[in-house]
Amino acid sequence: MLRYMKCMIILSGTFFLLYFGLHPLSKLFGDDSPPDQYREFTLINTSKCHLVGRHIPPPITRTHENILSLRCNKVQLMFTDTRNDGNYLMPSQVLEELWCHYWLYVPENWKTDKLLGDGQFNLMPYAQDGFKVGTGRQTVRVLCKSASKEIKYHDVHFFLPPPEPDLIPKDENDDKMSVLILGIDSLSTMVFLRNFPFLTGLLSYLPNTAFWGYSRVGLGAYENVMALLSGRSIDELDPDWPTPEDETESPSYKEARGPHFLWEKFKAAGYRTAYGEDTAQSFASRTERWRFSREFPEYNLHPIMLEMDRNTRYSIDVREMIHCTAGREFGGVLRDFITSLVPHFKQSPFFSFFWESQGVEEYYQYSRTLDVAYLMLLKRLEEENILNKTLVLLVSGHGLRKGNYRMSYQGMQEESQPLLVAIYPEWLKAKYPMAISNLEINSRSLVTAYDLHETLEDVLHLDQLKDSNLQKRMSDLESRDGKSMPRGISLFLPIPDARTCDMAGIPSLFCFCRELTEVPTDDGLVLRCSRFLVKSINEMLKPYPICQQLKLHMVMVAYFVDFGEESFIYELRLRVKTMPGEGIFEGTVRLTDQMHLTSPINRISRYLSRSTCIGEPYIKTMCHCLN
Repeated sequence: MLRYMKCMIILSGTFFLLYFGLHPLSKLFGDDSPPDQYREFTLINTSKCHLVGRHIPPPITRTHENILSLRCNKVQLMFTDTRNDGNYLMPSQVLEELWCHYWLYVPENWKTDKLLGDGQFNLMPYAQDGFKVGTGRQTVRVLCKSASKEIKYHDVHFFLPPPEPDLIPKDENDDKMSVLILGIDSLSTMVFLRNFPFLTGLLSYLPNTAFWGYSRVGLGAYENVMALLSGRSIDELDPDWPTPEDETESPSYKEARGPHFLWEKFKAAGYRTAYGEDTAQSFASRTERWRFSREFPEYNLHPIMLEMDRNTRYSIDVREMIHCTAGREFGGVLRDFITSLVPHFKQSPFFSFFWESQGVEEYYQYSRTLDVAYLMLLKRLEEENILNKTLVLLVSGHGLRKGNYRMSYQGMQEESQPLLVAIYPEWLKAKYPMAISNLEINSRSLVTAYDLHETLEDVLHLDQLKDSNLQKRMSDLESRDGKSMPRGISLFLPIPDARTCDMAGIPSLFCFCRELTEVPTDDGLVLRCSRFLVKSINEMLKPYPICQQLKLHMVMVAYFVDFGEESFIYELRLRVKTMPGEGIFEGTVRLTDQMHLTSPINRISRYLSRSTCIGEPYIKTMCHCLN
């Protein structure tokens, strides 16, 4: 069955490529030039920002293992089936008698599921009859052993029964538009175009806008996702926002403060909510400010991933960055979860956030394996009429952050150019022509996650997109000068042509609008600034005595950052190697009457087990443990 499904997916993908043809890339580029001119083309050309993209990647050293051929190496002996009378585990490829034990859970809160009970059953060779385990939304862990007590199968399954047919509305809800965020980590716009030919082919037949000037505003995916969901940087999140542990404030006071994150705002407006990542080390585990402990999504994959991570996880790559459970990759589990929600998406308006990171955040080539999978997912959503009432965001937080590709100049530039494609219903353009016209114009503007936050706020109040309301908002925007210009601007409004990185809240290290001129690494100022960069790292490590103090080993490359002829700013972008540990770091140092950092410090080399003694994510990137 599993082999048959894989063959069907490959055949379907081949069909779509042949059906859609090879012209969609030219449509996405917006250029009818011959193919040999795709190697370099203009992405942004405003009065304050010029950005060039290169379709052909620089030569990179391949990984010593063939990432594209890696597959989960255990057998998938069972799959799930939900019927009118309950949930069933269905056997597949059973070749010997097995004795199985199962544990049944039901959703309880953000971090855990509640154990409902357990039981046992036997599987006979070539069995086909299913085994009923319960009803409703459930998670079940199954462990099967042979007569010799050898573990033959260990996996975690979930059941999301579809809603009752009479609960699905017969008429379209014109007052609300759903939101589906499909995040793929470490994926730049250019890598997407190179590695997703099937999906780009499908996009050419769907109403969509690709944003060529989308820039990251923080180091990692977490920082950029938080900017999207809250409209603030992680340093700006209000420490007085109530947390699940804060019992000193009255309920009325907490309620008066209102929702802070997008999923809370959409939930308060009557939307259903869903959340999922393909890892147990999720965004939500990074901070209690997510507040899922109190208001977790109605459909939440996280407890299921925790159960897999604790009991059934194994790795298939040398670096142990791609995880499987039985015969499925964790990323496949995430996509199965999304597919299972399709009947619920049809029931009522929803706000959903999903993020895939395993493999793609570590290996340049791995994203190719996701092309057909996301093609089939979007095609399913189209067939079920979900896309006709949903704004879908294909988005990433940044480009590839580590490895040989990242060490190239092109890889360094693309790290700050994450993917952003907005797919919207056809009727939206007819109903709100000015809003969609602005959206399309902004495809060549400098935009950020802060703008995405404001855009989704507009989705909550579609009346704001009427031409009359937009004209008032556009007039207000035009009357503002640079200092009073808001950092986040809805993409349904025109982004000012004169927008700069500073105006958009983009730190200097991530700004791709400024020209970089390479300077000698043995220059006196370069060496002084490099020592200051390493000194700044050591200052951050001081509160953590378990981490060694670092020393500058060498300056690998240095660039002068050009702020324009009229500017007197002297700033260097540096890449240094430190000892011990051979860590490679990048940062920007500005010289005035003294030196100071103008961006976070970015580690672009792998650290893996060298930093296991520390838990704080940012410090972990710099720490070389004493023991």
